[in-house]
Parts: sequence; C-alpha cells; structure tokens
Amino acid sequence: MKDELLDIVKKGGIAIIPTDTVYGIVCDALNEESVRRVYEIKNRDYSKAMIILVSDEDMLKKYVSNISPLEQEIINKYWPGPLTIIFKKKNIPNIVTSNTDEIGIRMPKDEALINLIKRLDKPIVATSANISSQKTITNVSLLEKEIKDLVDYIEDDGTIENESSTIIKVINNNEVKIIRHGKLASILSREYNCI
Repeated sequence: MKDELLDIVKKGGIAIIPTDTVYGIVCDALNEESVRRVYEIKNRDYSKAMIILVSDEDMLKKYVSNISPLEQEIINKYWPGPLTIIFKKKNIPNIVTSNTDEIGIRMPKDEALINLIKRLDKPIVATSANISSQKTITNVSLLEKEIKDLVDYIEDDGTIENESSTIIKVINNNEVKIIRHGKLASILSREYNCI
C-alpha cells in the first residue's frame, strides 16, 4: 500500500481499497468524524455497528476488555483470516459500535493491509464499499458514483473473488454463535457445534 494512502488515513481521510475479503471503505477507527463520514457515504444506519481490523494480537489487546480461552483458541487457529470475532470493547468510540459495549474485530491476511494498520499504529474501520443493502463490490468499476465522488482515495487491484468474513460471537465462554455466514461458517459449525 502506498505512502499516499497512509497519509490520507492519518489525516482523517476515507479510502476504498482491496482487502482479503472484498473491496472495503476504510478509515482511522479512532477518528469519530471519519467514521461518521463512512456512515454517511454508505447511507448506513447508525444502529449498525462497524467492524475494525487490527494488525496483531498486541493491538487487539488494547481494544478488548477480555479474551476468553475459547476466543484465544479460535484466534490461534483462524487468524489472520476471514473471521470476525465480537468482543467486549475498550478504547473504541461509541459511534463505531452503535453505542454498544461490543466490537467486531478481524485480523486480515493481506500483508499490505496489515502493514497499513501497523504504520498507522491504530485499528481501521473496514466495511464493504457499497451503499448499504446493495451488493458487495468485487471490482472498482462496480462502485456507485455517489461513493466514488465522496471518498479521498481509491486503489484498483482488479477483481477480488472472495466472500465477506464470517462473524462469530462466543457465548458464556463455551458456545460459538454464527452471526454472519461467510467463508469459514461451515468449518466452524463442524468444529464448534455452532448455534
């Protein structure tokens, strides 16, 4: 990822970039004004929380209040990768989490994306680069004009043929609930008897 992208995100800008799942709209997760812009650009309801990406477990620990043994086991097996886990949050603005005490977090597999987060030294919001309730974007040529016109940077990496991440939540420290199906849902269902 280019220095220009890092500078834009550092300054509170909004970018559309390829991720290891689909094209995403990203911004500094700790910059409330930037997060608000993402909601507006996507026409996303403020009651729908955002997902954030972290570069490593050290960063994860700064933004979650606890990691259960089962969550740690799942992290060890499936991160980095297309799996979002919902944790109890700390140090995350309420706008990101729709005023709840939980946050969905993922560690991406894409080296360039991890490098961006490391160099920013903060988590990033990453949400699919489409108007809410529309299809996810696998090529920048499919971006709606209103989105293109409102972001500060677009990186074209051709067509991405991947699914959105699976979202899970560990209940009572011993059960795994699938919140959103995705690439890993069937594997996790078999392994953890998901509810």
